[in-house]
Amino acid sequence: MVKEVDKTLRVGKQLAEYITSLSFEDLPKEVVHQAKRVLLDSMGTMFMGSRKEEANGISEFLKRLGAKQECTIVGAGFKTSCPWAAFANASYAQVHDCNDGHRESAALGGSAHPGRVTIPTAMAVGEKLSVSGKEFIASIVVGYDVATRIRGLKERPPPSAYCSAAISSRLMGLDVDKVRFALGIAGCHSPGNFPGLRGYDTNFLSNGYSSKVGIEAAILAEEGLNGPPLGDDRRLSTRFAERGLFEEFEIMNIYIKPYPTCRMTHGATDAILGIKKETDFDPSDVKEVAVHQVTHGMYITEDKVDVDSYYKTCQFNLPYIAACAIIDGEVTEKQFTKERIADPKVHELAKKIKVIPDEDLDAIYPEDYRPTIVEIKTQKGEAYSKCVSYPKGDPRNPLTDEELSDKFLRWTCPSITEECAYEIKQAIFEIDGLEDISQFTELLSR
Repeated sequence: MVKEVDKTLRVGKQLAEYITSLSFEDLPKEVVHQAKRVLLDSMGTMFMGSRKEEANGISEFLKRLGAKQECTIVGAGFKTSCPWAAFANASYAQVHDCNDGHRESAALGGSAHPGRVTIPTAMAVGEKLSVSGKEFIASIVVGYDVATRIRGLKERPPPSAYCSAAISSRLMGLDVDKVRFALGIAGCHSPGNFPGLRGYDTNFLSNGYSSKVGIEAAILAEEGLNGPPLGDDRRLSTRFAERGLFEEFEIMNIYIKPYPTCRMTHGATDAILGIKKETDFDPSDVKEVAVHQVTHGMYITEDKVDVDSYYKTCQFNLPYIAACAIIDGEVTEKQFTKERIADPKVHELAKKIKVIPDEDLDAIYPEDYRPTIVEIKTQKGEAYSKCVSYPKGDPRNPLTDEELSDKFLRWTCPSITEECAYEIKQAIFEIDGLEDISQFTELLSR
Protein backbone atom coordinates (compact mmCIF):
# COMPACT_ATOMS: atom_id res chain seq x y z
CA MET A 1 0.00 0.00 0.00
CA VAL A 2 2.84 2.38 0.85
CA LYS A 3 4.38 1.92 -2.60
CA GLU A 4 1.10 2.73 -4.33
CA VAL A 5 0.61 5.87 -2.23
CA ASP A 6 4.18 6.99 -2.91
CA LYS A 7 3.57 6.58 -6.64
CA THR A 8 0.45 8.74 -6.45
CA LEU A 9 2.39 11.46 -4.65
CA ARG A 10 5.02 11.55 -7.40
CA VAL A 11 2.47 12.06 -10.19
CA GLY A 12 0.95 15.46 -10.88
CA LYS A 13 2.98 17.32 -8.26
CA GLN A 14 3.44 20.42 -10.43
CA LEU A 15 -0.25 20.49 -11.22
CA ALA A 16 -1.20 20.20 -7.55
CA GLU A 17 1.22 22.98 -6.64
CA TYR A 18 -0.38 25.16 -9.29
CA ILE A 19 -3.89 24.38 -8.02
CA THR A 20 -3.00 25.34 -4.46
CA SER A 21 -0.74 28.33 -5.05
CA LEU A 22 -2.13 30.40 -7.95
CA SER A 23 -3.42 33.72 -6.61
CA PHE A 24 -5.74 36.35 -8.03
CA GLU A 25 -2.80 38.75 -8.10
CA ASP A 26 -1.00 36.40 -10.52
CA LEU A 27 -3.71 36.89 -13.15
CA PRO A 28 -3.35 39.46 -15.95
CA LYS A 29 -6.30 41.83 -16.37
CA GLU A 30 -7.38 40.18 -19.61
CA VAL A 31 -7.55 36.78 -17.88
CA VAL A 32 -9.74 38.19 -15.10
CA HIS A 33 -12.01 39.79 -17.68
CA GLN A 34 -12.26 36.55 -19.64
CA ALA A 35 -13.18 34.67 -16.45
CA LYS A 36 -16.06 37.09 -15.97
CA ARG A 37 -17.13 36.60 -19.59
CA VAL A 38 -17.28 32.82 -19.32
CA LEU A 39 -19.10 33.16 -15.99
CA LEU A 40 -21.73 35.37 -17.64
CA ASP A 41 -22.07 32.94 -20.52
CA SER A 42 -22.42 29.92 -18.25
CA MET A 43 -25.08 31.67 -16.19
CA GLY A 44 -27.12 32.15 -19.36
CA THR A 45 -26.84 28.46 -20.25
CA MET A 46 -27.94 27.45 -16.74
CA PHE A 47 -31.02 29.65 -16.80
CA MET A 48 -31.91 28.40 -20.27
CA GLY A 49 -31.43 24.78 -19.24
CA SER A 50 -33.39 25.16 -16.01
CA ARG A 51 -36.61 25.98 -17.86
CA LYS A 52 -36.39 23.13 -20.36
CA GLU A 53 -39.21 20.66 -19.86
CA GLU A 54 -36.87 17.67 -19.94
CA ALA A 55 -34.85 19.12 -17.05
CA ASN A 56 -37.79 19.66 -14.69
CA GLY A 57 -37.18 16.30 -13.10
CA ILE A 58 -33.91 17.53 -11.60
CA SER A 59 -35.53 20.06 -9.28
CA GLU A 60 -38.28 17.61 -8.34
CA PHE A 61 -35.67 14.96 -7.60
CA LEU A 62 -33.75 17.35 -5.33
CA LYS A 63 -36.92 18.31 -3.47
CA ARG A 64 -37.53 14.65 -2.75
CA LEU A 65 -33.99 14.23 -1.43
CA GLY A 66 -34.59 16.86 1.21
CA ALA A 67 -30.87 17.63 1.49
CA LYS A 68 -29.50 20.45 3.61
CA GLN A 69 -30.34 23.81 2.03
CA GLU A 70 -26.96 25.50 1.71
CA CYS A 71 -26.27 26.29 -1.96
CA THR A 72 -28.21 27.90 -4.80
CA ILE A 73 -29.87 26.06 -7.66
CA VAL A 74 -30.20 28.44 -10.59
CA GLY A 75 -33.81 29.42 -11.26
CA ALA A 76 -35.24 26.85 -8.82
CA GLY A 77 -36.31 29.05 -5.92
CA PHE A 78 -34.80 26.75 -3.29
CA LYS A 79 -31.39 25.50 -2.16
CA THR A 80 -29.84 22.09 -1.63
CA SER A 81 -26.54 20.63 -0.42
CA CYS A 82 -23.31 21.78 -2.02
CA PRO A 83 -22.64 18.63 -4.14
CA TRP A 84 -26.23 18.42 -5.35
CA ALA A 85 -26.40 22.13 -6.18
CA ALA A 86 -23.32 21.68 -8.35
CA PHE A 87 -24.96 18.62 -9.91
CA ALA A 88 -28.11 20.57 -10.81
CA ASN A 89 -26.35 23.62 -12.20
CA ALA A 90 -23.84 21.57 -14.21
CA SER A 91 -26.71 19.57 -15.67
CA TYR A 92 -28.62 22.73 -16.57
CA ALA A 93 -25.50 24.18 -18.21
CA GLN A 94 -25.38 21.23 -20.62
CA VAL A 95 -29.08 20.88 -21.47
CA HIS A 96 -28.94 23.05 -24.60
CA ASP A 97 -25.34 22.35 -25.69
CA CYS A 98 -24.65 26.06 -25.72
CA ASN A 99 -21.72 25.96 -23.31
CA ASP A 100 -18.23 27.23 -24.06
CA GLY A 101 -15.47 24.99 -25.37
CA HIS A 102 -11.80 24.43 -26.16
CA ARG A 103 -11.10 23.19 -29.70
CA GLU A 104 -7.65 21.69 -29.20
CA SER A 105 -8.47 20.11 -25.85
CA ALA A 106 -11.54 18.44 -27.34
CA ALA A 107 -9.55 17.00 -30.24
CA LEU A 108 -6.72 15.72 -28.03
CA GLY A 109 -8.70 14.03 -25.28
CA GLY A 110 -9.15 16.82 -22.75
CA SER A 111 -12.36 18.53 -21.77
CA ALA A 112 -14.37 19.72 -24.77
CA HIS A 113 -16.51 22.07 -22.68
CA PRO A 114 -14.81 23.04 -19.41
CA GLY A 115 -17.27 25.73 -18.32
CA ARG A 116 -20.18 23.35 -17.77
CA VAL A 117 -18.40 21.81 -14.75
CA THR A 118 -15.96 24.57 -13.75
CA ILE A 119 -18.52 27.29 -13.09
CA PRO A 120 -21.15 25.18 -11.23
CA THR A 121 -18.47 23.63 -9.00
CA ALA A 122 -16.85 26.96 -8.15
CA MET A 123 -20.27 28.48 -7.48
CA ALA A 124 -21.44 25.75 -5.12
CA VAL A 125 -18.25 25.29 -3.12
CA GLY A 126 -17.58 29.03 -3.14
CA GLU A 127 -21.04 29.81 -1.82
CA LYS A 128 -20.84 27.18 0.91
CA LEU A 129 -17.46 28.45 2.09
CA SER A 130 -18.30 32.17 1.59
CA VAL A 131 -15.17 32.76 -0.49
CA SER A 132 -14.26 36.16 -1.88
CA GLY A 133 -14.88 37.20 -5.46
CA LYS A 134 -11.14 37.21 -6.12
CA GLU A 135 -10.71 33.66 -4.87
CA PHE A 136 -13.77 32.64 -6.89
CA ILE A 137 -12.23 34.06 -10.09
CA ALA A 138 -8.86 32.39 -9.40
CA SER A 139 -10.57 29.03 -8.87
CA ILE A 140 -12.38 29.38 -12.20
CA VAL A 141 -9.06 29.98 -13.97
CA VAL A 142 -7.59 26.91 -12.26
CA GLY A 143 -10.61 24.85 -13.31
CA TYR A 144 -10.27 25.75 -16.97
CA ASP A 145 -6.55 24.93 -16.90
CA VAL A 146 -7.01 21.53 -15.28
CA ALA A 147 -9.95 20.58 -17.52
CA THR A 148 -8.13 21.40 -20.75
CA ARG A 149 -4.50 20.57 -19.96
CA ILE A 150 -5.08 16.96 -18.87
CA ARG A 151 -5.37 14.97 -22.10
CA GLY A 152 -5.19 11.50 -23.59
CA LEU A 153 -6.43 9.77 -26.73
CA LYS A 154 -5.69 6.07 -26.32
CA GLU A 155 -7.05 6.08 -22.79
CA ARG A 156 -9.16 9.20 -22.35
CA PRO A 157 -8.81 10.78 -18.91
CA PRO A 158 -11.81 12.15 -16.97
CA PRO A 159 -10.82 15.84 -17.12
CA SER A 160 -14.18 17.16 -15.91
CA ALA A 161 -13.98 15.15 -12.69
CA TYR A 162 -10.35 16.22 -12.21
CA CYS A 163 -11.43 19.82 -12.79
CA SER A 164 -14.16 19.68 -10.14
CA ALA A 165 -11.83 18.04 -7.65
CA ALA A 166 -9.14 20.65 -8.32
CA ILE A 167 -11.51 23.57 -7.74
CA SER A 168 -13.03 21.99 -4.63
CA SER A 169 -9.63 21.12 -3.16
CA ARG A 170 -8.35 24.62 -3.76
CA LEU A 171 -11.35 26.37 -2.22
CA MET A 172 -11.28 23.99 0.75
CA GLY A 173 -7.60 24.78 1.33
CA LEU A 174 -6.24 21.25 0.93
CA ASP A 175 -2.49 20.75 0.80
CA VAL A 176 -0.62 19.45 -2.26
CA ASP A 177 -0.75 15.78 -1.26
CA LYS A 178 -4.47 15.83 -0.52
CA VAL A 179 -5.12 17.58 -3.82
CA ARG A 180 -3.47 14.66 -5.63
CA PHE A 181 -5.57 12.19 -3.68
CA ALA A 182 -8.72 14.16 -4.45
CA LEU A 183 -7.92 14.12 -8.15
CA GLY A 184 -7.33 10.37 -8.05
CA ILE A 185 -10.57 9.63 -6.21
CA ALA A 186 -12.57 11.82 -8.59
CA GLY A 187 -11.00 10.30 -11.67
CA CYS A 188 -11.59 6.76 -10.47
CA HIS A 189 -15.30 7.41 -9.89
CA SER A 190 -15.95 9.69 -12.83
CA PRO A 191 -19.14 9.09 -14.87
CA GLY A 192 -17.02 9.77 -17.93
CA ASN A 193 -16.32 6.04 -18.12
CA PHE A 194 -19.85 5.52 -19.43
CA PRO A 195 -20.60 5.81 -23.16
CA GLY A 196 -21.75 9.19 -24.45
CA LEU A 197 -25.36 8.88 -25.56
CA ARG A 198 -26.39 12.06 -27.36
CA GLY A 199 -30.06 11.21 -27.71
CA TYR A 200 -30.75 10.72 -24.01
CA ASP A 201 -30.84 12.80 -20.83
CA THR A 202 -27.54 11.22 -19.76
CA ASN A 203 -25.94 13.82 -22.01
CA PHE A 204 -26.50 16.50 -19.41
CA LEU A 205 -26.81 14.38 -16.25
CA SER A 206 -23.28 13.00 -16.69
CA ASN A 207 -21.87 16.51 -16.35
CA GLY A 208 -23.84 17.01 -13.17
CA TYR A 209 -22.30 13.86 -11.75
CA SER A 210 -18.80 14.97 -12.80
CA SER A 211 -19.21 18.14 -10.79
CA LYS A 212 -20.67 16.31 -7.79
CA VAL A 213 -18.07 13.53 -7.70
CA GLY A 214 -15.21 16.07 -7.71
CA ILE A 215 -16.61 17.87 -4.68
CA GLU A 216 -17.14 14.62 -2.81
CA ALA A 217 -13.62 13.46 -3.72
CA ALA A 218 -12.13 16.59 -2.15
CA ILE A 219 -14.13 15.98 1.02
CA LEU A 220 -12.92 12.37 1.15
CA ALA A 221 -9.32 13.45 0.63
CA GLU A 222 -9.68 16.04 3.38
CA GLU A 223 -10.71 13.22 5.70
CA GLY A 224 -7.50 11.33 4.92
CA LEU A 225 -8.59 8.93 2.19
CA ASN A 226 -6.26 8.42 -0.77
CA GLY A 227 -6.78 7.70 -4.45
CA PRO A 228 -4.88 6.45 -7.52
CA PRO A 229 -2.45 8.53 -9.61
CA LEU A 230 -3.61 11.07 -12.12
CA GLY A 231 -4.39 9.31 -15.42
CA ASP A 232 -3.48 10.99 -18.68
CA ASP A 233 -1.07 10.94 -21.61
CA ARG A 234 2.01 12.92 -20.58
CA ARG A 235 2.89 13.52 -24.24
CA LEU A 236 -0.41 15.31 -24.92
CA SER A 237 -1.04 16.95 -21.58
CA THR A 238 0.15 20.50 -21.03
CA ARG A 239 0.13 20.67 -17.25
CA PHE A 240 3.89 20.94 -16.85
CA ALA A 241 5.62 24.16 -15.87
CA GLU A 242 7.83 24.14 -18.95
CA ARG A 243 4.67 24.17 -21.09
CA GLY A 244 3.24 27.39 -19.73
CA LEU A 245 1.70 26.52 -16.36
CA PHE A 246 1.61 29.69 -14.20
CA GLU A 247 2.31 31.81 -17.31
CA GLU A 248 -0.26 30.91 -19.97
CA PHE A 249 -3.91 30.43 -19.14
CA GLU A 250 -6.13 28.14 -21.19
CA ILE A 251 -9.20 30.20 -20.37
CA MET A 252 -7.94 32.61 -23.05
CA ASN A 253 -8.27 29.84 -25.66
CA ILE A 254 -11.95 29.25 -24.95
CA TYR A 255 -14.63 29.76 -27.60
CA ILE A 256 -18.12 30.94 -26.68
CA LYS A 257 -21.03 29.55 -28.68
CA PRO A 258 -23.62 31.78 -30.34
CA TYR A 259 -25.89 28.79 -31.10
CA PRO A 260 -27.28 26.02 -28.81
CA THR A 261 -25.81 23.20 -30.89
CA CYS A 262 -22.68 21.09 -31.20
CA ARG A 263 -19.72 23.32 -32.09
CA MET A 264 -18.97 21.22 -35.17
CA THR A 265 -22.15 22.64 -36.72
CA HIS A 266 -21.28 26.30 -36.17
CA GLY A 267 -19.09 26.85 -39.21
CA ALA A 268 -21.85 25.68 -41.52
CA THR A 269 -24.45 27.70 -39.59
CA ASP A 270 -22.34 30.86 -39.86
CA ALA A 271 -21.85 30.27 -43.59
CA ILE A 272 -25.56 29.68 -44.28
CA LEU A 273 -26.70 32.68 -42.27
CA GLY A 274 -24.04 34.76 -44.01
CA ILE A 275 -25.24 33.66 -47.46
CA LYS A 276 -28.86 34.39 -46.48
CA LYS A 277 -27.93 37.86 -45.32
CA GLU A 278 -26.02 38.61 -48.50
CA THR A 279 -28.45 37.09 -51.03
CA ASP A 280 -31.85 36.55 -49.36
CA PHE A 281 -32.45 33.43 -51.48
CA ASP A 282 -35.79 31.63 -51.24
CA PRO A 283 -35.55 28.46 -49.06
CA SER A 284 -38.18 26.75 -51.20
CA ASP A 285 -35.93 27.19 -54.24
CA VAL A 286 -33.00 25.23 -52.74
CA LYS A 287 -31.96 22.31 -54.92
CA GLU A 288 -29.02 20.97 -52.93
CA VAL A 289 -26.58 21.97 -50.22
CA ALA A 290 -23.05 20.58 -49.76
CA VAL A 291 -21.17 21.07 -46.51
CA HIS A 292 -17.45 20.24 -46.58
CA GLN A 293 -16.33 19.28 -43.08
CA VAL A 294 -13.22 17.93 -41.35
CA THR A 295 -13.45 14.15 -41.14
CA HIS A 296 -13.14 14.33 -37.36
CA GLY A 297 -16.52 16.07 -37.30
CA MET A 298 -18.59 13.57 -39.24
CA TYR A 299 -20.30 12.36 -36.07
CA ILE A 300 -22.78 15.21 -36.62
CA THR A 301 -24.39 13.12 -39.36
CA GLU A 302 -24.48 9.75 -37.58
CA ASP A 303 -27.88 10.00 -35.89
CA LYS A 304 -30.77 10.41 -38.30
CA VAL A 305 -33.66 12.64 -37.25
CA ASP A 306 -37.32 12.91 -38.15
CA VAL A 307 -40.51 14.63 -36.96
CA ASP A 308 -40.56 12.62 -33.72
CA SER A 309 -36.86 12.89 -32.84
CA TYR A 310 -35.59 13.95 -29.42
CA TYR A 311 -34.26 17.50 -29.25
CA LYS A 312 -30.81 16.38 -28.08
CA THR A 313 -30.39 14.30 -31.21
CA CYS A 314 -31.35 17.28 -33.37
CA GLN A 315 -28.75 19.46 -31.69
CA PHE A 316 -26.09 17.08 -33.01
CA ASN A 317 -27.51 16.71 -36.51
CA LEU A 318 -26.04 19.13 -39.04
CA PRO A 319 -28.59 18.59 -41.85
CA TYR A 320 -31.43 19.45 -39.45
CA ILE A 321 -29.62 22.49 -38.07
CA ALA A 322 -28.67 23.70 -41.55
CA ALA A 323 -32.27 23.31 -42.72
CA CYS A 324 -33.48 25.40 -39.78
CA ALA A 325 -30.89 28.08 -40.55
CA ILE A 326 -32.01 28.20 -44.19
CA ILE A 327 -35.75 28.35 -43.41
CA ASP A 328 -35.80 30.36 -40.16
CA GLY A 329 -32.74 32.54 -40.61
CA GLU A 330 -31.70 31.75 -37.03
CA VAL A 331 -30.64 28.93 -34.75
CA THR A 332 -31.87 29.40 -31.18
CA GLU A 333 -33.64 27.27 -28.60
CA LYS A 334 -36.82 27.80 -30.65
CA GLN A 335 -35.49 25.45 -33.33
CA PHE A 336 -35.42 22.58 -30.84
CA THR A 337 -38.95 22.68 -29.55
CA LYS A 338 -41.24 19.73 -30.19
CA GLU A 339 -43.32 21.89 -32.53
CA ARG A 340 -40.37 22.90 -34.71
CA ILE A 341 -38.95 19.39 -34.86
CA ALA A 342 -42.38 18.08 -35.90
CA ASP A 343 -42.48 20.28 -39.04
CA PRO A 344 -41.99 17.99 -42.08
CA LYS A 345 -40.76 20.93 -44.21
CA VAL A 346 -37.57 21.12 -42.17
CA HIS A 347 -36.84 17.43 -42.67
CA GLU A 348 -37.66 17.58 -46.38
CA LEU A 349 -35.03 20.29 -46.80
CA ALA A 350 -32.59 18.42 -44.56
CA LYS A 351 -32.63 15.53 -47.04
CA LYS A 352 -31.14 17.88 -49.64
CA ILE A 353 -28.17 18.70 -47.39
CA LYS A 354 -25.10 16.52 -47.83
CA VAL A 355 -22.19 16.61 -45.41
CA ILE A 356 -18.95 15.66 -47.13
CA PRO A 357 -15.80 14.60 -45.23
CA ASP A 358 -12.90 16.57 -46.66
CA GLU A 359 -9.44 15.19 -45.88
CA ASP A 360 -7.81 18.34 -47.28
CA LEU A 361 -9.28 20.27 -44.35
CA ASP A 362 -7.84 17.85 -41.79
CA ALA A 363 -4.30 19.18 -42.19
CA ILE A 364 -5.22 22.42 -40.42
CA TYR A 365 -7.31 20.96 -37.60
CA PRO A 366 -7.22 21.23 -34.63
CA GLU A 367 -4.04 23.20 -33.98
CA ASP A 368 -4.81 25.93 -36.50
CA TYR A 369 -8.56 26.21 -37.00
CA ARG A 370 -11.81 24.40 -37.79
CA PRO A 371 -12.73 25.18 -41.44
CA THR A 372 -16.10 24.58 -43.11
CA ILE A 373 -17.20 25.21 -46.70
CA VAL A 374 -20.88 25.50 -47.66
CA GLU A 375 -22.17 25.38 -51.24
CA ILE A 376 -25.83 26.08 -52.02
CA LYS A 377 -27.43 25.50 -55.43
CA THR A 378 -30.96 26.59 -56.33
CA GLN A 379 -33.55 25.31 -58.80
CA LYS A 380 -32.96 28.50 -60.83
CA GLY A 381 -29.32 27.59 -61.36
CA GLU A 382 -27.87 30.04 -58.86
CA ALA A 383 -24.90 28.94 -56.78
CA TYR A 384 -23.56 30.38 -53.54
CA SER A 385 -20.47 29.43 -51.59
CA LYS A 386 -18.85 30.54 -48.37
CA CYS A 387 -15.90 29.31 -46.32
CA VAL A 388 -15.75 29.86 -42.56
CA SER A 389 -12.36 29.38 -40.95
CA TYR A 390 -13.13 30.72 -37.49
CA PRO A 391 -16.79 30.31 -36.47
CA LYS A 392 -18.19 33.18 -34.45
CA GLY A 393 -17.12 32.92 -30.83
CA ASP A 394 -13.64 31.55 -31.59
CA PRO A 395 -10.81 33.33 -29.70
CA ARG A 396 -9.78 34.77 -33.09
CA ASN A 397 -13.35 35.78 -33.95
CA PRO A 398 -14.80 36.36 -30.48
CA LEU A 399 -18.18 37.53 -29.39
CA THR A 400 -17.79 41.14 -28.28
CA ASP A 401 -18.82 42.03 -24.74
CA GLU A 402 -21.96 43.57 -26.21
CA GLU A 403 -22.77 40.45 -28.25
CA LEU A 404 -22.15 38.28 -25.21
CA SER A 405 -24.45 40.45 -23.11
CA ASP A 406 -27.16 40.24 -25.77
CA LYS A 407 -26.83 36.46 -25.77
CA PHE A 408 -27.05 36.36 -21.98
CA LEU A 409 -30.25 38.42 -21.99
CA ARG A 410 -31.85 36.29 -24.71
CA TRP A 411 -31.03 33.06 -22.88
CA THR A 412 -31.97 34.38 -19.43
CA CYS A 413 -34.95 36.73 -19.65
CA PRO A 414 -37.61 34.09 -20.34
CA SER A 415 -36.74 32.79 -16.86
CA ILE A 416 -36.30 36.07 -14.97
CA THR A 417 -37.06 39.73 -15.50
CA GLU A 418 -34.79 41.90 -17.62
CA GLU A 419 -34.10 44.03 -14.55
CA CYS A 420 -32.86 41.01 -12.61
CA ALA A 421 -30.77 39.85 -15.58
CA TYR A 422 -29.04 43.23 -15.75
CA GLU A 423 -28.40 43.08 -12.01
CA ILE A 424 -26.76 39.65 -12.38
CA LYS A 425 -24.66 40.87 -15.30
CA GLN A 426 -23.44 43.88 -13.34
CA ALA A 427 -22.65 41.74 -10.31
CA ILE A 428 -20.55 39.40 -12.45
CA PHE A 429 -18.36 42.16 -13.84
CA GLU A 430 -17.85 43.55 -10.33
CA ILE A 431 -17.50 40.20 -8.59
CA ASP A 432 -13.82 40.59 -7.75
CA GLY A 433 -14.86 43.35 -5.34
CA LEU A 434 -17.07 41.05 -3.23
CA GLU A 435 -15.94 39.72 0.14
CA ASP A 436 -18.46 36.88 -0.10
CA ILE A 437 -19.85 35.53 -3.39
CA SER A 438 -23.10 34.66 -1.62
CA GLN A 439 -24.00 38.27 -2.41
CA PHE A 440 -23.89 37.18 -6.06
CA THR A 441 -25.47 33.73 -5.81
CA GLU A 442 -28.50 35.09 -3.95
CA LEU A 443 -29.45 36.88 -7.18
CA LEU A 444 -29.77 33.56 -9.03
CA SER A 445 -32.81 32.07 -7.30
CA ARG A 446 -35.25 34.97 -7.46
